[in-house]
Amino acid sequence: MSASIEQFTQSLRERMTVPSLGLDDDSRFAYWLLLPSIAMMALIHFIPMVWGFVISFMEVNDSTFIDWMSAPISPLKQYGAIFQPDTAVGAEFWSSLVETFLFAFGTTIGVYVLGLTTALLLNKSFRGKFTARTLVLIPYFAPAVATIYIWRMMFTADTGVVNELLVWLGVINSTDEVFWLIGNNALISMIVVNIWKNFPFAAIMLYAGLQSIPEQLYEAASIDGASRWATFRYVTLPQLKPVTAVIILLMIVWSFINFTIPYLLLDKNPENGEVLMLFIYNFAFQNGDYSLGAALSIILLVISMVISYGYYRATMQSSVQGGAV
Repeated sequence: MSASIEQFTQSLRERMTVPSLGLDDDSRFAYWLLLPSIAMMALIHFIPMVWGFVISFMEVNDSTFIDWMSAPISPLKQYGAIFQPDTAVGAEFWSSLVETFLFAFGTTIGVYVLGLTTALLLNKSFRGKFTARTLVLIPYFAPAVATIYIWRMMFTADTGVVNELLVWLGVINSTDEVFWLIGNNALISMIVVNIWKNFPFAAIMLYAGLQSIPEQLYEAASIDGASRWATFRYVTLPQLKPVTAVIILLMIVWSFINFTIPYLLLDKNPENGEVLMLFIYNFAFQNGDYSLGAALSIILLVISMVISYGYYRATMQSSVQGGAV
């Protein structure tokens, strides 16, 4: 069996003859294997990004979409309208940007706190630990569309489980007293669903980080008479700093580009909770202004990159220089 596999691999290498370019046979063969993935990445990601960047300086809409290359060129029209608060799109953009920051901030805190609590519990020895680790992963791997629609039914004012539970606990008097999918509570609903969806990722990452902490550090802290809180503060948290930095960075970026939860939970045009991704969708595909949608997407990309770079400089790079990583 192994001989046949080696013969098949050798025949592939012989057929994939390209200029050496200073690479050995194994390296060229590896690049050939990567070529389909690179081609798909270019087709799905890179080409649309370049096209979006180009049309953001044009006036591509429903009437010019078919022959978009002949659309009028207006280099600063779209961006100027976005950054002017007195325009319709400008006023909504700044409002959506604030909603997006609140969404990302609330999600990041909730995911990390719940993930860390879950990881600390999983790090203890108890019967059924393997089953518990498996159950924790269910929200992360469950189909997003189905679970979000379930949450939407749960948040329904009249018949939802959430208001029924609050009435049973005596927090509210009637099920129609609190509306979770409209008004100011819409943002809270999105944050709750996003936390539930992503906290298993943080829990598993932090659990792996806890497993990698040397036991000698805890023994030294115990010999020095450190309390549980002191051990957690001065041993556990510093050792989890690299994992924490990655989780927070990913949660911020993922929240900024999250479209599924706002769209499915609040529908297309919510009165509140219109984050940037939903705002971009409405202007590009609902209003048919593709250039404006592309310009908004470029701005969102730049904002995400600036936040990521600033966070990296403030946390991860300082950890490396300080020798904490």
